[in-house]
Amino acid sequence: MKSVCIKTNNQDIIDYLIQTFEKLPIHFCISNSKFKMYDNVIIHDMERNEKEFYEVVAIVIKSAIEKFYEKQIIRKCIKQNYFYLNEEEQDYVFKISNQIMNLPDHKIGYKNKLLKNLVKRYIIENKSIMLDGFMNFRVKEYKDLLDNIVEVSVVSFLELTSF
Repeated sequence: MKSVCIKTNNQDIIDYLIQTFEKLPIHFCISNSKFKMYDNVIIHDMERNEKEFYEVVAIVIKSAIEKFYEKQIIRKCIKQNYFYLNEEEQDYVFKISNQIMNLPDHKIGYKNKLLKNLVKRYIIENKSIMLDGFMNFRVKEYKDLLDNIVEVSVVSFLELTSF
């Protein structure tokens, strides 16, 4: 039996993970319990081969990261690195960044593949993942890619406003 434990204190993330796993046409046993400080979503699979199990779990965790963390990372990058832009200009850069994020993966540095592989490698080696800690300490390449996307957005914004 293969299992992965996803740890977080964010109820929205927990609900999202459970609903997403339950919608999949794959039979997983899902449990949700609180241990010490964290709520845990534990995914068990006794039918799939290991490679397929970790692939599916990594894709679901990746989608949760994109939904609940990505925009915060982009906002933080804009505020820290482009503080000289006023709030309206930062909002415009944020909108451009989001439009870029919707481009096909091969046009923005294979963001989806990069993030999925970071998650997959981690859960294979560790069997549990604390989402906040993972996002703070294990996704440097992903954050660097998002920083590059923000940089492109700022350049685009400055080119638009230089007329």
